[in-house]
Amino acid sequence: MQTKTENGTKRDLNRENILKIAREIFSKYGYKKTTLDDIANAVRKGKSSLYYYFASKEDLFQAVIMKEVEILARELEIVINRNTDPVDKLRDYILTKLATFRNLANFYHAIENDVTAVEFIEEVKRRYEQDEIRMIKRILIEGVRKNEFEIYDFNLAAIGITTAIKGLEMPLSAGNYGSVNLERSVDIILKIMCYGIIKK
Repeated sequence: MQTKTENGTKRDLNRENILKIAREIFSKYGYKKTTLDDIANAVRKGKSSLYYYFASKEDLFQAVIMKEVEILARELEIVINRNTDPVDKLRDYILTKLATFRNLANFYHAIENDVTAVEFIEEVKRRYEQDEIRMIKRILIEGVRKNEFEIYDFNLAAIGITTAIKGLEMPLSAGNYGSVNLERSVDIILKIMCYGIIKK
């Protein structure tokens, strides 16, 4: 006889598997064209099994997005808590953020014309923007304490850097820069952020 813990673990594993496969299907067909039947067939379960975990296609899609956000948030927290030099920490933060976005580029491309999907993603981005500003601010404060940065308005500086990173997401994931070396690109951007463009 299975215990409550074993049932809970099995339920969690099933849910994770559905999310993983649903992400692949949404990436391939986009939000609009994907049906719960497509996902159920790929998971090898009946559609009724999906309803046990998710109320609707929209609910499932939102869970897929939230899963991606959680993974990124965890990765960024690891970077923030590393015992490294503040400049290296800022570099690792930007690199982690852009590398994750590049990995998700196909997914975003697949759903970019689906209004419902895009609206939800934009809402999630707005919700997590304050978290990102808070994390960047932590790096900047640490840099000033260690006498590596000179900043007069932490909030404004954090907003500026967060906005700059967001502006780089698409160019460094698609188009002419989609295949360039990300580490080299981040080093160039970081040099501009830290030292400016004025010749010394």
